[in-house]
Amino acid sequence: MSNRTENHKKTRVNLSRDLIIQTSLQMIETNGIEGFSLRKLAQMLNCEAMSIYYHMKNKEQILDQIVDFLISKINLKKQVDDPKEQLMYIAKQWRKLSKEYPKFFPILAVHPLNTDIGYNFMNSILLVFNNANLGVKNASYFLRILNYYLIGVGIDEAKGYRLAGKNLKLDKYTLLEDAKSYWTIEDQDQIFELGLNMLLTNMLHKNNE
Repeated sequence: MSNRTENHKKTRVNLSRDLIIQTSLQMIETNGIEGFSLRKLAQMLNCEAMSIYYHMKNKEQILDQIVDFLISKINLKKQVDDPKEQLMYIAKQWRKLSKEYPKFFPILAVHPLNTDIGYNFMNSILLVFNNANLGVKNASYFLRILNYYLIGVGIDEAKGYRLAGKNLKLDKYTLLEDAKSYWTIEDQDQIFELGLNMLLTNMLHKNNE
């Protein structure tokens, strides 16, 4: 038996779905999605590409699994009675993902949540709205609106909002120059909290109208 065959069998035994997901995410965070391929993943894992296909159908399924992995990191089981507090808790965890995984987050932001994990995540948010006596229609609308807000915030975080005005020459725009001084990490934290608070307060007050 050749050394190549022995190495292949050893890798096949050690290779797992979790290892593929973790390594893929690491590669994307290092090189971006443009630098990710199954061939390069196989090189990183020191295995043949066919070994990966034993666990995953294709690159798209790997991305699906990474999305599920990240969504699973969001804790939906915090027991609180206040729906606003519960939604803010979830939203802050979503924002945290954009900071921890800035290269992958733009993929997560637009990726359809079409797995059981994704469905459970969306359904859990709908339940919070529904339990606040908002009805299915409002709950559906507010899920989408909250999603729009968090996607925008997350992409801003992932792309580096604090660098947005770093090289801008704004001599002719004094107001914009003054505004730029508030484009800091601390300001972004306050902006996120302010916007989320305004959004959720308006949504949850709908049941009183």
